[in-house]
Amino acid sequence: MNSLWPRNHVQDGARAYFRLRIAFGLIGILLPLLLAVAGLVADGRVQPTISDFFHTTQRDLLVGGLVAIGLFLAVHRGLRRYPGRWISPDLIAMVAGLAAIGVAFFPNESETISTFTQRALGLELSPAFHYVSAVLLYLMMSLTCFLIYAPDATGWERKFYLVMGAIVWTTGWNVMILSGIKNNGSGWLAEVIQAHNVVYWDESLGVWAFSASWLLKAVLEQKRAEALGHLRKVRLGAFFGLRLYPGGRGPRPGSGRIARLRTEVVSVLRRLGNAGSGLPDKAEAPVQGPVVPAPLSRHRRVDDRRMSPAAKGRTAPKRRAS
Repeated sequence: MNSLWPRNHVQDGARAYFRLRIAFGLIGILLPLLLAVAGLVADGRVQPTISDFFHTTQRDLLVGGLVAIGLFLAVHRGLRRYPGRWISPDLIAMVAGLAAIGVAFFPNESETISTFTQRALGLELSPAFHYVSAVLLYLMMSLTCFLIYAPDATGWERKFYLVMGAIVWTTGWNVMILSGIKNNGSGWLAEVIQAHNVVYWDESLGVWAFSASWLLKAVLEQKRAEALGHLRKVRLGAFFGLRLYPGGRGPRPGSGRIARLRTEVVSVLRRLGNAGSGLPDKAEAPVQGPVVPAPLSRHRRVDDRRMSPAAKGRTAPKRRAS
């Protein structure tokens, strides 16, 4: 009896892991955009920094996105420390994940206490943990591009990772410098930074650079695994859980459903086209079952087995007359 569950657990686990990596990259790409759009809709403006959204009605969106990214990075496994590398990729990913969670749980400067960490640490100490977590997050993202992705790549792929790592590294330093000018300065430069949300878009640029390198790494590794035969190629519908064609390793829930629906739609459209052109519908040929040969008698089967193909065409020799 065939099971309804997938038989190849290795293939399905690899597909699930790939979808998680793609989802993580998409969260990094979409989170700054969603915060900006939500700020314009709810408050009529974009906050000066990403961290400032914590003190608005968009707090749930910010904290949820950062915690999702942090949890995935903190439990991210599958890479090991190769000979010649002085730091483990798992360690970089874990520190980056904990730093993202720290950015979410330790708010920046605030006048009122609104979280448990602010109550426990105070309004003066909580921002310190926030900024340390932010610095660690940008540092680990840049090290991921420099020390994990670039050494394993060649050609344009290696250059892409190095450029993305340089962008993350530069934006991280720019955030600290621009934030200091914005908070402590009073000249025209501070006004420009405040009016045009320069810190916010600088932070977003760093997040986008790391997310782009993450997505490229996931897609290229998947393509290489498929080219080597380690994974089966997946169409777009199968990526979202839809099986476009029936068959495969045993029945699954919904197997062939889309194929049958597509066949029915094509048949209806063909009939409508024939009706509009005045042509008669083609008569469908009756479905015939397998041809079963007529049963042979027992003696006929025995004779056919004994006689060779050459002997079947001969006639019996005549007896000599005595």
